[in-house]
Amino acid sequence: MTKKEKWSMVVSSLAFICFIAILLFSSALTMTFKQNHFLSIHTLLEFFSITVAMAIAFQGWISFPQALSRRRLRIATTFLAVGCLDLLHTLTYKEMPGIVLADSSVQLATSFWLAARLTQAAFLLLAFLLPDGPIQEKEKLLGFFVPLLYVGLVSMIIVHFAHSLPPLVVEGLGTTPLKNGVEYVITALHIITIILLIRHYKAKRLAPTLDVIIGFVFLFLSELIFTLYRNVYDVLNVFGHVYKVIGFSYFLRGLYLASFKEPFQARERAEQALAKSREQLRKQALFDELTNLPNRRYFIDTLRRRLEIAKEKNETVALFFLDLDNFKNINDSLGHATGDLLLQLVAKRLSHLHDHFVARLGGDEFAIIVADVPSFEQVAQQMINILGEPFFIRQKELFITTSLGVSVYPTHGEDEMTLVQHADMAMYEAKKKGKNQWAMYDPMFEQERIRKSLIRQRLHVALEQRAIAVYYQPIIDMEKNQLVGMEALARWKDEELGFVPPNEFISIAEEDGFIIPLGEYIFQTAIFDLKRLHEQGMTHVYVSINLSLRQLKSEQFLSFVQQLLEQTCLQPHYIELEITENIALSDEKQVIETIRALKQMGIRIAIDDFGSGYSSIAYLRHISVDTLKIDKSFIFEVITNEHTAKLTEAIIALAHQLQLHIVAEGVETDQHVSFLHSTHCDKAQGYFFSPPVPFEKVVKQVQAAHI
Repeated sequence: MTKKEKWSMVVSSLAFICFIAILLFSSALTMTFKQNHFLSIHTLLEFFSITVAMAIAFQGWISFPQALSRRRLRIATTFLAVGCLDLLHTLTYKEMPGIVLADSSVQLATSFWLAARLTQAAFLLLAFLLPDGPIQEKEKLLGFFVPLLYVGLVSMIIVHFAHSLPPLVVEGLGTTPLKNGVEYVITALHIITIILLIRHYKAKRLAPTLDVIIGFVFLFLSELIFTLYRNVYDVLNVFGHVYKVIGFSYFLRGLYLASFKEPFQARERAEQALAKSREQLRKQALFDELTNLPNRRYFIDTLRRRLEIAKEKNETVALFFLDLDNFKNINDSLGHATGDLLLQLVAKRLSHLHDHFVARLGGDEFAIIVADVPSFEQVAQQMINILGEPFFIRQKELFITTSLGVSVYPTHGEDEMTLVQHADMAMYEAKKKGKNQWAMYDPMFEQERIRKSLIRQRLHVALEQRAIAVYYQPIIDMEKNQLVGMEALARWKDEELGFVPPNEFISIAEEDGFIIPLGEYIFQTAIFDLKRLHEQGMTHVYVSINLSLRQLKSEQFLSFVQQLLEQTCLQPHYIELEITENIALSDEKQVIETIRALKQMGIRIAIDDFGSGYSSIAYLRHISVDTLKIDKSFIFEVITNEHTAKLTEAIIALAHQLQLHIVAEGVETDQHVSFLHSTHCDKAQGYFFSPPVPFEKVVKQVQAAHI
């Protein structure tokens, strides 16, 4: 039960208790007021009732069209009629001045009273019984004209016929059965209306209905009290009028709440809900849902404003662009739910860093605006350190690292988008350096970006036009001092860019997905060139070709190799495919199966840059390889570093023990050659013998029978 319902029960109960007390002691309540005193009290009470009735009517008149309904119009016009009839009752009361057409009398006053009460009971019942609905403005005007006409007609009837009717009140004896009968009919109508209103309330739960119900309870009880008085001036008559005034007051309150206060409160609630909704929309538009940090849009706007302030005050502003290292691995291994929790904790830690503006730009990227601090470098390192501390998520301890790029206004840019772009470049430079560190923007990054973008555009054209050449670096048998193989290498000389180093365009080809068509082109060219060599009688030469991880993942790669072998009729053992240690360590089923299928064809497998990657060589147990190619970084130091020399010698011995061929890369001096002879290295390649050269030069070198 609501507070309002409890209060309504209390008020109604008190009304009944007081009525029962009046009923029980009615025989003792014989007090009669003096005529002039009673008339004053009666007039005051009636005029209060009339004022309330007219206020209810006036409420209906001034209600806005959208607030006024048929039911409220019926109630308003009913009270207009009741108010007018009560006024006539008051003026015709015994010893009152009367009206123009008749003098005052008990019979006339009581007739007007009963007419008012019957009008009130019958028309209010109809008002709540008949269906509700909207009204037109013309209906409103008509609705207020009809009750005035009705009052005029009823008044004429009462004035002309009241005295011809049986008496309604007998002085000294009280009310007659006729009056009491009419009063009981009125109370019956009130009871029906109360039941109807209770049903309405249960259906719609409108609080103002409770006030109207209380009003009807008081009116119902007032009618019963008016059947008890013996003299028009006695105290019971006053009690009846008091109940009537209270009933009218509750009626006014209920209709006021329903017509004005509650609609305005509803409008106010709607406006508050709209404001809240707008605030939610603003938050959705400007804040990240996961971390509650400002999003990219809010961040850009804030950065623009901060730069304007910094320009006026001649201050410096730094932008920190932060990206979590290897965040994808956390999502893949621990699930996206854990990844989301981690992002929330990262946001929380960054937000606690002094008074800096922190935003999440998307994914695992964050941006921080730092204004006018003594050392931007110190703040950057602080961010690296604070995110390097362990995170505890679902009873697990997680460690992450981050790469951070910094750009500073006005040194690195004077507008927000330039600073964002430069901070992003610096962040990627930090990743290239090994991650878990920060980098300050350098104009060289812009040149590199422009060059990389140009390479990306030109590479597409070069692949279409077959402008990338295949060069070969000879592989020498150390014991026979004879060219026995050649490694196929991609070389690109562009009209605009000039010579583009392989480490530049190969990585771009990997990023953009061009590595497969590029790899196929190199593979096909190398096979056809080897076929030409063999056709010229140099059948002792093999070709070594580098493979990328994407090629090994391609479902068409095996059929492509098989088709080339069938087309050229080359023996598979003349082809050696080089893979890196990273590929050898891959646990992807597709990659492992492809390598095994190549071995089953008879193609040889070599591990390129051996020793430069992972320290574990356990992969040699799972992948059957034929050759280890010692990374050139070892060969460069075999003369100057005794430890490297011993390690290189151990690698060569390991290869021989495993019955693998061993090739040394990066041989450039006589001393390197002497070392390799002393350690019984099988083969070597490097600038000491020959740089990578076009196929025609390789043919001449083989034909000359020496290097």
